[in-house]
Amino acid sequence: MSGKKFSWPVNEELVFVRPPKEEYNGSLDYFYDSDLFPELDILKENWEKIRDEILDFEKNKGELSGMSSVNPANVYGGNWTLIYLKSFQRLYSKNRERFPFTCQIIDQIPNCVFSAVSILPPNSDIAPHFGDTNGIIRAHLGLVVPAPYPEIAIHVGEDERGWQEGELMCFVNVHKHHVWNKTNQKRYVLMVDIVPEVLKKRQNEICYLGLGSQTYNYFYKEFGWFRKLPKVAHHVFLKLSMLLWKIYLPIETSFKLR
Repeated sequence: MSGKKFSWPVNEELVFVRPPKEEYNGSLDYFYDSDLFPELDILKENWEKIRDEILDFEKNKGELSGMSSVNPANVYGGNWTLIYLKSFQRLYSKNRERFPFTCQIIDQIPNCVFSAVSILPPNSDIAPHFGDTNGIIRAHLGLVVPAPYPEIAIHVGEDERGWQEGELMCFVNVHKHHVWNKTNQKRYVLMVDIVPEVLKKRQNEICYLGLGSQTYNYFYKEFGWFRKLPKVAHHVFLKLSMLLWKIYLPIETSFKLR
């Protein structure tokens, strides 16, 4: 352990990336050392059991398919599978029932607001895209990595790295990032988003603002009529979406945890 702590840059504001101009101009680094987030150690300690649970389920049930993201990035060469377990505190009960051990471990990380199993198919490429917000740090736990960098890698901002099985890769996915797999085998990682300690008091806020932002992104990208609405209508829709999620999210979470 380094003993160091993650620090929030001076003048960095909490932002959420939305169209029509998707960009992030903050000061957060592209990658961070996983030692800055000791709460994630439990993932490394249990990575083989997590991997085995996922592979055993796939072996018994066949090709896995999960919930795709609200606005999935373009994928070339195959279908990128995302099996959502949690998204901004929303719980995906059916998927959680399929992977009880994995969820048991994830639920011990109090500042985890998102988790999913990510399966990248052989010879595939995920087009460059932005994440939702600078309010989270994304961690990838390598589960099955058929080859080292640069055959399988992620490019974040102006830096790029490969995964290692049983190891964590922490990065800021609000930066534009791009992923590829140039092997003939699938790559498996467990994705986890955490709210850093410095933003702990804003964790609930980050969740309902994030869900409201995702709702707005969906309507903007999927419906031409929505894009033609005046800016004031977009602003009202966004604020209303965030308010509704602020009301609904704790009710849903409480009900599902019973």
